[in-house]
Amino acid sequence: MEENRYDLIVIGGGPGGYFSAITAAREGLSVLLFAGGAIGGTCLNEGCIPAKYLLDKAAALEKVRALTDKEIFREPGLFSFKKIQKGREEVIKKLTGGVAYLLKANQVRVIHGFAFLKEPGRVECEGKSYEAKDIIIATGSESMSVPIAGAEYTVNSTQALALERVPRRLVIIGGGVIGMELASAYCSFGSEVTVLEAMPALFPAEDGRMTAYLQKELVKRGIRISTGCRVKVIEKAGQSRRVFFQGEKPEEIYADVVILAAGRKPVCRGIDTEKLGLALTEKKEIWVDGHMQTSVPHIYAVGDVIGGYQLAHAAYAEGGTAVAHILGKDGTTVCKIEKAFAAPEMPRCIYTIPPYAAVGLTQAEARDKGIDAVRGEFSYSGNGMALAEGAEGLVQVVMDRESETTAGIQIIGEGAPEMLSFAALAVKERMTLNEWQQLIVAHPSLSEMIKEAALDCFGKSVHGAVR
Repeated sequence: MEENRYDLIVIGGGPGGYFSAITAAREGLSVLLFAGGAIGGTCLNEGCIPAKYLLDKAAALEKVRALTDKEIFREPGLFSFKKIQKGREEVIKKLTGGVAYLLKANQVRVIHGFAFLKEPGRVECEGKSYEAKDIIIATGSESMSVPIAGAEYTVNSTQALALERVPRRLVIIGGGVIGMELASAYCSFGSEVTVLEAMPALFPAEDGRMTAYLQKELVKRGIRISTGCRVKVIEKAGQSRRVFFQGEKPEEIYADVVILAAGRKPVCRGIDTEKLGLALTEKKEIWVDGHMQTSVPHIYAVGDVIGGYQLAHAAYAEGGTAVAHILGKDGTTVCKIEKAFAAPEMPRCIYTIPPYAAVGLTQAEARDKGIDAVRGEFSYSGNGMALAEGAEGLVQVVMDRESETTAGIQIIGEGAPEMLSFAALAVKERMTLNEWQQLIVAHPSLSEMIKEAALDCFGKSVHGAVR
């Protein structure tokens, strides 16, 4: 290998980037990875992992409080938010250190610098040039700003995860995944939380019946949710902030902290898309085909920069698909999926309290595709493990009436994200009613509810309510 010449160059050290680099290196390719920011990207440093750490501690507080209400515990106890934040930092350090170790162990060269891609096969960084036959762009996404007067008085989701103290009054602009996860965490820590969402309902891409149930549960826990409203202006009011917004009528609300969580947009800085001739979507995302290849041969893109599902596990699948195509192993790779970022089998999780998890089609989506979709459900209140754990929620399964195959599964409640792998396999393999009937699921377990809901599609559930 000539100096500064590699088989593959990866731009970006987030999940899509480091996964692609390690996968390719294990297949014998010489790999160079440019990390313009911290290894692990947004997910490990500023998003998924730190948010879940806070939510885990928040969920523990909720459970203790519930037991206190039942007089099983005598008092809810005190907590140290400072220690929680210290623990969050320790987890981030451990995970990012682990990824750095894996890159080194797999002989991936890492350059901590900002890369520029202006022509196929060549990347520049700090005055030096590097060459490779194939290049994978994995530059990720960043918080989106919105034109609100007074936006300078807000903090973004990254800053919100690192607050030094719990705000007494918190306003969150944006009821998407990030906004609602932050709302759940800080509500449990003691904040008076108000969420202002422009859309008429939360999570419009998901099942309406289930998201309505989720919203009801979040409101029951003390979160004020105003949908169909627009924020007009944010003003400084002493040490506080005053937010003016328009819903059914003009309103104003005071807050100690205002979080702007209006979504994310792709990052293409350093990528000269025009000079390269890279095709972009209407949302300025990099267009890719089913192999994750862009409109320019030998240049691939994965992760948030291509839009679709902005999820770490989506980026993993996309990275695996890109590397497989580079290696000419399309027929054998386990990651080969048509349009990875749009695959119906893609698991989707929202880590609110309670959490929501879904895979496959909703009943409405199935019917739009011409499927005679039937729905089965099972409540947590009928499950032994849920009752033992004090968990509440609902499981819903969508099946094709004619073929009796599984089309989609949605879950709200404790353990939903963990049960989703089981659900994803059922959707991917299009499990039939007969296969559900023959499947033996451990008892007691929360997973029993998925089988019961599937059987309920055809009136076969033994433990479900009589309808």
